[in-house]
Amino acid sequence: MENSGFFRRVFSLLYDSFAVLGIILSLTLLLVLLNGGAPEKGSIADLIQLLITVLSGPIFYSYFWLVNDGQTLGMQAWKIRLISNKRLTLRICLLRCAFSTFSFLLFGLGYLYILINKDNKSLADVVTNTRIIKISGV
Repeated sequence: MENSGFFRRVFSLLYDSFAVLGIILSLTLLLVLLNGGAPEKGSIADLIQLLITVLSGPIFYSYFWLVNDGQTLGMQAWKIRLISNKRLTLRICLLRCAFSTFSFLLFGLGYLYILINKDNKSLADVVTNTRIIKISGV
């Protein structure tokens, strides 16, 4: 099983970002409709909006990795899969999401590490002992 390279992973991430953005926008629209307008600063609706924004990504990725055999929508399109030496758990998925976010905020250094790592592993792969592999036959 060959590890996926940098570009396939980045394009998959971009694809998934559109799905997560759609989820955030849909939930925000629902919140605005239920609230009768934009949330006021410091209100419960404002806190709910923050939770929608912060948790949509980790919930999306964790759900697909755990329920869909290690593949998000973007990973299916780009023929890659998340695997682990052990069974994937919610803890591993959330840790991977947290570390990926941290890596992205540091100018993408965690992802750029793929380019210099001989096994094509990101820093999130290394920390969580997971791999993103190409699906055979592609």
